[in-house]
Amino acid sequence: MIKNFMENFRPYYDNFINDLSNLLRIPSVLDAYKENSTEPFGKGNKEALEFMLELGKKHGFKAVNIDNYAGFLEFGEGSKVLLILCHLDVVPATGKWTNPPFDPIIKENRIYARGAIDDKGPLMASFYALKRLKDEGFNPNMRIRFFFGCDEESGSRCLERYIEKYGECDYGFSPDANFPCIYAEKGISAELISGKDNDSNLVSFDSGTVSNVVPDKAVATIKNLNLKNEFSKYLSTNNLKGEIEGNTYTLYGKSAHGSIPEKGINALLHLARFLNKYINNNFLSFLDSEFDDFYGENLKIAHIDQEMGRVSNNIAVAKFNDNEYKIVTNIRYPKGFIFDEKMETLKDHLKKYNAELKVLGNSTYHYVPKYSHLVQALLKAYRDYTKDFTEPMSIGGGTYARDFKNAVAFGAVFPDEAESMHMPDESASIENLIKSSYIIEEAIKNICD
Repeated sequence: MIKNFMENFRPYYDNFINDLSNLLRIPSVLDAYKENSTEPFGKGNKEALEFMLELGKKHGFKAVNIDNYAGFLEFGEGSKVLLILCHLDVVPATGKWTNPPFDPIIKENRIYARGAIDDKGPLMASFYALKRLKDEGFNPNMRIRFFFGCDEESGSRCLERYIEKYGECDYGFSPDANFPCIYAEKGISAELISGKDNDSNLVSFDSGTVSNVVPDKAVATIKNLNLKNEFSKYLSTNNLKGEIEGNTYTLYGKSAHGSIPEKGINALLHLARFLNKYINNNFLSFLDSEFDDFYGENLKIAHIDQEMGRVSNNIAVAKFNDNEYKIVTNIRYPKGFIFDEKMETLKDHLKKYNAELKVLGNSTYHYVPKYSHLVQALLKAYRDYTKDFTEPMSIGGGTYARDFKNAVAFGAVFPDEAESMHMPDESASIENLIKSSYIIEEAIKNICD
């Protein structure tokens, strides 16, 4: 273990900042999925993938491109595989940013850009951990495979392609969440709720882009009503911002990760709540009355597990046009939540709104025992560097680790760090990224011991 890690990292510092900044400049946001294209997740994701593959080859790693879906770098020999799982894609840079989201800047030892902490900063920290091991002549007793995918934020089709070709790993961890270690992840599902409603006042409603983000902007167009004074009062009363242009009303909230909807300000719900006072509409009434809690109580899907916590629910997308509506909700659930039974309960509950339910996707919960060799090896690395003996945790977020039997999330956000994933002005502490790099290096040694 290296005590003065910042001093020890000095020979790598300039290259680390340069490589990370160049990666952050690439707008690797999914535009449209094109299965048989050479750019299946868009130009930006392919550019980021090629950047990392070239960086790996430059430093002597074996580099593999998996059909432009993902890639990995590898060194070491043996029948066993240690898989380190990171991702290159980022969520859309919505909201108001102090600086352009893909023009990284450093202020007070923090780097600001979309992807700084989710997940390009931890990815680069992991790469430099591997580079140091290689430079030091470390000879692992297994293959160390550093994976980076291009679709983690929108369905993980990149990881599906990897698993089709390469299968399971023996050990794995994903630096895409929190320290000290996450041994359990809630199940994650996305549901589409759709229906029709004849309305003489609501022309359109539009909010949200993806299921795992709290929407920070909602726009509605109305007719036959003038609610300008009422809207201004609502904004003032609730300390919100918004604007009116003609008959179009825009309300701004605050984005947050879909696993922690209580940390955001859901613009969608606020605008629906305001309009529902003046417009008789099933769509608005449904949003206002059923989604004003974060734990599924109103929808009759609440559940709590002593170890993994409560169900959470993020109302993420809502569209109304031509008297038809579509709503996407993101449910995170612990063990003991019987998914099929809960969905049947939800379907029955929606009948009073003449709404239909379709499950868009479901990934069941993930659990690795606390006292496994993997978890203990990771915890030892973290504790040796930090002297923090916080217990490993369960989270509502989902990482690549959930797709492997013996993989967990490990870092790279420290317990005392403020969360900025999926938010405007996303940032990462440079010192903490470097510290995480050394913790990851130590963890690799422990697992290979």
